[in-house]
Amino acid sequence: MNLKSANRAFSRFCGKFCVAIICISLSVTKTEAQSIGHLGVNADPIPLVQAKRPQPKYLARRINRPDPSSKNLLADVGDGGGSVSGKTTTPNPTTSATVAVVETPKKTQPVNSTPTPKPLPPAPVKPAEPTADDYLAKAADFVIKGNSQAAAENFRTALKLKPDSLDAQLGLADVMFDLKDYAGADAEYQKIIAQHPNSAEARRGRADTLYELKKYDEAAGEYQAAIQAGATDAGVYNNFANALFRTGTRENRDRSIENYRKAIDKQPTWPDAYAGMANALRVQKRLEEARQAVEKSIELAPNSSLAHSVAGRVYADLSDYNRANTEGQKAVQLAPKDAFVHLNLGGILYAQKRYAEAINAYVAAQSYDPQWAVPRNSLGNLFLTANRPNEALDEFQTAARLEPKSSIIHNNLGTAYLLVQKLDAAVANYQMAVQFDERNSSAYYNLGGAYYRQGRYNDSVNAFQNALKLEPNNPQFKTGVAEAMKKAGRGKEAKEMDRGNESSEKGKKKKKG
Repeated sequence: MNLKSANRAFSRFCGKFCVAIICISLSVTKTEAQSIGHLGVNADPIPLVQAKRPQPKYLARRINRPDPSSKNLLADVGDGGGSVSGKTTTPNPTTSATVAVVETPKKTQPVNSTPTPKPLPPAPVKPAEPTADDYLAKAADFVIKGNSQAAAENFRTALKLKPDSLDAQLGLADVMFDLKDYAGADAEYQKIIAQHPNSAEARRGRADTLYELKKYDEAAGEYQAAIQAGATDAGVYNNFANALFRTGTRENRDRSIENYRKAIDKQPTWPDAYAGMANALRVQKRLEEARQAVEKSIELAPNSSLAHSVAGRVYADLSDYNRANTEGQKAVQLAPKDAFVHLNLGGILYAQKRYAEAINAYVAAQSYDPQWAVPRNSLGNLFLTANRPNEALDEFQTAARLEPKSSIIHNNLGTAYLLVQKLDAAVANYQMAVQFDERNSSAYYNLGGAYYRQGRYNDSVNAFQNALKLEPNNPQFKTGVAEAMKKAGRGKEAKEMDRGNESSEKGKKKKKG
């Protein structure tokens, strides 16, 4: 990536007192931030397809039960001896059918001349009050008809009559989710889990709810609990993988790939699971595997905007820009108002240094989903590349508000603050970046560079060393450690580090020779 203009701006910040390591560190820091920033675009939340939950048990029972109004199920209202009309049935000896025999009443003489009083009309029968099961049945009917509001009212009434009804509790939580009242749904699921901790339905329902609330770490925990409680269909593994991926940490991205594979094992013809796995593989730089997975997704679903969009990014990473452009445009044609396809188109254009077009694509993505952090992060990266740090800072700040626990976004925000010489803010954001992802080596390295500029040399050594632990063969990290040690008065350790670096470089040259 060409960063000469940004590096010149950085050099001006350093001034005449800038020592070699700082200029090196900040230049590399910016490069790393750009790299990890676009890793952030790939690794941060994207609208991967969430599988719908299986049909709730209460609804399955309602759909599968016989219709009580069916003529075939009319109950016999007579007693065993005959009907209430005074008619009895006796077998006809000549046929197998029964015939009605009418008995002729016998005439009797009145005992006296007093008239017999007329019988009183029967007292009206008071209709029975509806039961909790009646309201539950009505609620299920409303769910089938798609009237979630009416279903919720009937579930609540059922719960007033039968507070311990698990079907009514789950039904109410589910329809609140359908109504997009995610906070209310989460509260209901938590009540159920408190009473029934092994309810796979409640665990999965809460996981889906937390996912919509962008609480991806908690969602992943609930999906895992649902699986342990017995939910083992393809959908739960796919959604678990989505949640893991959207946490943004490197470890969880590896785990997401494993769970996409489990979803595919359960349902080998599911295109969305292949597309999700391809996206995760691409982020992990396993590009050939990603290509195979996304091409399988397109084979299974030729009109999937998700599959074509991911394919465009995979081909761009493979530097096959003709195919990348074709796939990116195809995705936009299929889903012209989908923020994800515009975001990925921006990434494809960015990789080709077509920055003006990329800005338009990122802005389009923002317009179609204003609450999504990733287009903001992507545009911020582009502004850094174009040496527009103040505009980058605005984009990263908005992204951090939308996605406050993203290690990648805080790493990039730290770099923007560093470029405008706000060192304390830069350090604070780099610290958050490593807090949210302890495997983010670039954030540790950037933190080391910021500490160095503040004159906190021992802190700088520690941060560089943490980066080096994660990438032991990274020469830039080794140089950072050695230079920070020199400034900290730890010359002997620095010399040992330098000797180690020289030996490593000689070994590499021999292998190449």
